[in-house]
Amino acid sequence: MRVFDIYRHPKYGCEAVCRGFSWSAFLVPSVWAVRRGLGSMTVMLVVTTTLMFDIAQIASHWIQQPVIQLVLLAVLVVAFGWKPGFRGYRWHAEALRHDNFHWMCTIVADNRRQAIRAANDDRYGTEVRIVADSPA
Repeated sequence: MRVFDIYRHPKYGCEAVCRGFSWSAFLVPSVWAVRRGLGSMTVMLVVTTTLMFDIAQIASHWIQQPVIQLVLLAVLVVAFGWKPGFRGYRWHAEALRHDNFHWMCTIVADNRRQAIRAANDDRYGTEVRIVADSPA
């Protein structure tokens, strides 16, 4: 079970934003940002991802052993992915608030669809709704 913050827009309906670490944003930050519609954050993540691969390519000219090249690439992925991984869902929530979505509630559910369904259906309320103030 995961924890979701539900945001509602009068015209566009509900969106569910997971809390916690985002593996997608950690591993492929620019693709994740495009899928979430994060605009300028997408551009920044594309630039940093490109920079990461440029650093790996330049380093590969100096380092000839493939194992060390793979280790370097893994270190770069961690170095460039930790912030999107830990902050990604917050960025998504901020973008929704900027687009006039308003926090509605916090839900514990298996996936986004179930969380939105539970937020819109009072029958789920006693089992999955978390009593909480607006997200931090």
